[in-house]
Amino acid sequence: MSSRLILIAGCALIAVSIFHSETSAAEEKETAKLPQQAIEYILDLESDDFQKREKATRALPAYGQPVIEPLLKVTRGDSLEAAVRAILVIEAIYIQGKENSISDAEDALDLLTHAANPSVAIRAEEAIDRHTDIREKRAVREIRKRGGIVKLWTAEEIARAQLGNRAQPGQVRYIALGSKWNANDQEQGLRFIKRVGHFEVLYMIKGHRLPDLAQEDLMKALPATRFQTRESDAMLGISGGSGTDQGGCTVGDVSEGLAAQKAGIQTNDFIIEFEGEKVENFESLVKLIGKKIAGDTVEVELIRNGVPLTLKVTLSSWLDK
Repeated sequence: MSSRLILIAGCALIAVSIFHSETSAAEEKETAKLPQQAIEYILDLESDDFQKREKATRALPAYGQPVIEPLLKVTRGDSLEAAVRAILVIEAIYIQGKENSISDAEDALDLLTHAANPSVAIRAEEAIDRHTDIREKRAVREIRKRGGIVKLWTAEEIARAQLGNRAQPGQVRYIALGSKWNANDQEQGLRFIKRVGHFEVLYMIKGHRLPDLAQEDLMKALPATRFQTRESDAMLGISGGSGTDQGGCTVGDVSEGLAAQKAGIQTNDFIIEFEGEKVENFESLVKLIGKKIAGDTVEVELIRNGVPLTLKVTLSSWLDK
């Protein structure tokens, strides 16, 4: 009863209040208030009448963002059924994908995964898991909007890397943050990186402006992801394979459209020198590339099927889209 009275008071306050947002020279958001009918539907989530509960659950998603906060209050009440229905409504608002409500709905579901009531937390996690495809695609879009580079797996790359079912076309392969990363929107940007499911590597390219504390936070949130620093925006566009006791490294996957592929480097080529310097292993190759900048043309000496070759390679940039 106490939670119901709190909810009634909260909804009544929302019904007579107008939400104001700060204005700027460029824009002014419309004020909004919660309709009386929406308040009644929210209260009906705890009704003794099953039909009223069902009708409210179906009707509330149409009200979008304004009902999210009152629904969060419902999840903190005494009724687990009402809480579950509130989560279902927030989930429905999320999958509608409307620009003015999807962000708040996603944030609300994230918040509920840490709810004090374990049953509520589990239901919120299940709601998120049902829509990992929407969540990841939106995260990729928002990361790119903030200047991050997101590389997705292609079917050809998966086949060459012999990954089988461990990766699917369209899934995130790696994320790179460089000088174009929007440091002014750091908190939101990092939140979206955490929302990407599983990806192999987060590359931090020279000029990324990512504080040490933010890096540590990401490492905790993404334990399966490798974090690698690059001292230059230059890249060859290969993954590294094994070497030998005498040095060198085998070329693993060759990324489409990047420097290595354009120069004719192939999977299983064995690189022995880069711009006249001996390649000890893949890590040493990375360091040699780090001394260059994107656009530099270098000579790469390699062995292919026992035959020595020298190729001229114009290095690509991590920051190219």
